[in-house]
Amino acid sequence: MIVDNIENNLFNYRFPEEEGFLYGFNLYALINGNDVLLIDSAFSSQARQVKKDLTSKGLRLTHVLLTHFHPDHVAGLIALDAEITVLGSPEYEKTLTKDIPQRVTAVSFSDGFQFGDFNLAFTPAPGHSACSILIDINGKYLHAGDNLMSRYDGKAILPWVEFSELANHISSLEMLKEMNRDRIILGHGPELFGRKEVSQAIDDRLNYLKAVFDTAGKCSHKEATAGCSCEFAGNEFFQKLIAESAN
Repeated sequence: MIVDNIENNLFNYRFPEEEGFLYGFNLYALINGNDVLLIDSAFSSQARQVKKDLTSKGLRLTHVLLTHFHPDHVAGLIALDAEITVLGSPEYEKTLTKDIPQRVTAVSFSDGFQFGDFNLAFTPAPGHSACSILIDINGKYLHAGDNLMSRYDGKAILPWVEFSELANHISSLEMLKEMNRDRIILGHGPELFGRKEVSQAIDDRLNYLKAVFDTAGKCSHKEATAGCSCEFAGNEFFQKLIAESAN
């Protein structure tokens, strides 16, 4: 575990890729006095390490805000107190498959959420999951969840999406691009910094997804990625997508 101080009262708990695993994890901690709001929980192992570190510093984990409810983001809740406030999309029940000890409180897309000095605003971004949301932090950082994923060496990871959700994922990425943000933080991989880097990262995913969508899945990996500026990791995600298109 690596702890990066992003700015005052904002920390990134970073878990690099382990052998045999495609991606690592980012858990972002927002601090208000002695209370902490954690964005995502990863698996139990990562959640326990974060909780232990916070406790050693005299801090108390009071909130967990989930970008979406896939197991690699929600399973860590099992290792946390049942009294913690868990926040997420109103659509969370469409994705959540694991029993968790906490009750989920739906975020408001109109009112946002205030946590100390942090003003959080939420935008629905379905595609990767039905309950994916974008999280704006003080108008400075935008957490894109798994709409964009990469390894810590900077290598992009192919989008994970079910074939039936291709159009939604494309729409959410187009919306993300239109936001014209220059600091994007991710659930997996390093921060994207600068509008040129952000725009290119989004375009690479869009070009791939549109190639698969426009051919109804009747394309090779080479054809699907021909319009991309990078070489992707996660080729198994492409094989899964093409297999679903045939059903």
